[in-house]
This record gives sequence, structure tokens and C-alpha cells, in this order.
Amino acid sequence: MNKPRFFLLALLAAALAGAPALPAATPDSEAEQAVTKLSGDLVAAFKSADLDRLAALLDTNAVITFPSGETCEGPAGLKASYARVMKGAERVVVTITADPKINGHHLAGDGAVLWGEMNDRAILADGRDLALNSRFTATLARRGDRWVISAFHTSVNPFQNAVLLLAVKKMALVAGIGGIVTGIIVGVVIVQVARIAKSGGK
Repeated sequence: MNKPRFFLLALLAAALAGAPALPAATPDSEAEQAVTKLSGDLVAAFKSADLDRLAALLDTNAVITFPSGETCEGPAGLKASYARVMKGAERVVVTITADPKINGHHLAGDGAVLWGEMNDRAILADGRDLALNSRFTATLARRGDRWVISAFHTSVNPFQNAVLLLAVKKMALVAGIGGIVTGIIVGVVIVQVARIAKSGGK
């Protein structure tokens, strides 16, 4: 081996020996990756309307709160609520779609919280199409070597939402009809009183 080449190889070996080793994945970075993956799985489950996939992300006793205020517990509770609301004889909703957007998350030890917008829409059994635009908060927890959703809460703006607007319109319609009826009755009474007064004057 010629001396210049040997010298270069010796320098390279010395440099590699002195170079710092690549840092191994820390527990925090592993948790961050796990939370990010679970967040993506949650979004995908909602987008595909895959109930089984969504239920598989839940903790055994996860608590779920819907915009209606109803709550259920665990994967079995979620499936039971879904069957009652969307498939039962007295179903309220025909279809519901969602395109969640995660706005952020906080990670602390074995727990995390993420939040975002559901961008959800529901078609009711009576044909009405409601844009709910719910907001959500999900609590995540590490269970052994996997992360799961331990709580999921969705809510709508109580002062501006599709359900409230429908109720206001309905009340306005009822009030309008009531006003018309009342006006007719009052008109009839006034006419009758005028007739009686006129007859008495004769």
C-alpha cells in the first residue's frame, strides 16, 4: 500500500473513532412519534367512517361525550350508541361525515391531550342536512407499549350552530302563524263589536 493512501485511511479511521455516536431515540421522542401516529389513525378512522377502526383506538373504559350531551363508555358503548342513533327503529341520523383537523397537542409523561376541528356534517332521518362544525378534545394515555384514547369530547357552539338555527326558524314560523291567527281573531272581534255598537245606536 502506498504511503499517501495509507495516510488518508489512517486519518479517516481517526475521524470516525472520534466522531460522536448518533443519539438513540429518547423516551420522549418515542412518545411523540406514538402520539403523532395515534392522531393520524384517529383522523383516518373518522374520514373513512370506520367504526371498528375507531373503536380499536379506544381504551377499555374510555369516556366519549357527544355534542348532544350523551356519553358512552368503551368500544362496546360506542358501537351501541352508533347502532341506536343510526340504525335503530327510531334512528335520528342517516349519515354523518367528518374531516377532522388536529390543531395541536400537549405531551406530558404517559399522557397527552390533542384538540382540533371535526368539520362534521349530519343528514337527519327527516332529510335535514346539518353542518355541525364541532370542536373536539381527545385525552391519550400510554397503556403498556401502546397509546390509546382514554377520553373523547365533542361540542358545538351553543350560540351559533345548525340545530339552533333550525329551532329559531321553527319558532319564528310558529310565532308568525300565531300572530296571523291572533290578528284574524282580533279583527273578527273588532268587527263584531262595531256591528253591535252600530245596531245599538239605531
